[in-house]
Parts: sequence; C-alpha cells; structure tokens
Amino acid sequence: MAHKISVYLDDQTHRELKAAASHQGLSLSDFMARSAKEALQRPQRQEAARVMDQLRQQIAPCVTADVIREMRDEGRS
Repeated sequence: MAHKISVYLDDQTHRELKAAASHQGLSLSDFMARSAKEALQRPQRQEAARVMDQLRQQIAPCVTADVIREMRDEGRS
C-alpha cells in the first residue's frame, strides 16, 4: 500500500528536482521515492541505525514495561 507525503520546497529546488526526474525518464513522484530509498541505504544512515540498535540493547534490560508505565504516568501528573 502506497502512502502519500507532502514536502514543501522553494521554486528553484522544485524545478531542479523535476528536471532531474525528467532527465531520468521518471515522474517526480517516482524520482523522489527512489531518492528516499537510496538515502536509507547510505552508509551514514546504516551506521546510525547500528548505533541505535546498540543503544537499545544496552538500555533494554534497564527499561521494563513497568518503568515505561511509571514514566508515562508521571508525565500525566
């Protein structure tokens, strides 16, 4: 299932993206979807995901469902 998003761009950026899409024979929507997927595969993104996974593993034993409930309830006070 496809989802729609809106992105606000200045005129110059919009023209450049549209031209780049056209140059590749793609619609602007297809060009942006492809670009987003490529951005998710970049090494910096993958490294950030690896670091986040390590952090989750480190804090997982410390943060139980009960702790999260307590934190949530404190925020409601």
